[in-house]
Amino acid sequence: MSTKETVIAIAGVSCSRKGKKILEDVTLDVESGTVMGLLGPNGAGKTTLIRLVAGLARPDAGTIHVCGEDAAKRSVHFRRLIGLVPQENTLESELTVGESLLAYARLYGIKDAKEMVHQTAERYHLSDFLDKRPEEISGGMKRRAVIARAAMTDPAVLLLDEPSAGLDPDLRQEVWALIRKLRDAGKTLLLTTHYMEEAERLCGRIAFLRAGRLRALDTADGIRAAAGDAKDLEQAFLRLSHEEECS
Repeated sequence: MSTKETVIAIAGVSCSRKGKKILEDVTLDVESGTVMGLLGPNGAGKTTLIRLVAGLARPDAGTIHVCGEDAAKRSVHFRRLIGLVPQENTLESELTVGESLLAYARLYGIKDAKEMVHQTAERYHLSDFLDKRPEEISGGMKRRAVIARAAMTDPAVLLLDEPSAGLDPDLRQEVWALIRKLRDAGKTLLLTTHYMEEAERLCGRIAFLRAGRLRALDTADGIRAAAGDAKDLEQAFLRLSHEEECS
């Protein structure tokens, strides 16, 4: 049995938007220093769950706690616990990368904000790009900058929505290396993905969402075994989905 602390506790969460059920009775825990993957097709509810954990929306039912703090209340302390990496590029087009990092550091009240930007740029290999605007750098470098910005304030938890979506294989590997580095530094990560390989390579446990419900929650090996020793995650999820439709 694991002795790690539960950092993210999601209990019985349901959520609807405009009369449509997005999530239904989802329960899962994420332990300290681990990577949990939310895997599922488009419309499964992955991004909605990330937004709920970040406190950007409230569930219709159930609770979400991060380090014991109620996400729905979104206190100042809670906001400092979370680093959010949304799917879309959120670097301000009118600012350079360095200016964007500096504005974020000042927003969070970091005393020596310029020094923090310098340290962050070195840590994430952004020093040569601080004077560049988003349109002047590659998609992979934008992703690196957004991840660096989210991690700069030393949050306990990082929430990453499709962190490598739209990147070519080489750039995807770079993002994966960043995620492993954050995990090895003791961060707790919850990420969404529709890439089976990404989930298998990065995530200690995987939550498979389909039509807003949690269909499987286990390690990659455990999910494959539950699906009749499937050769890979894709085959496992196809089998699990078929079994559900036939039940």
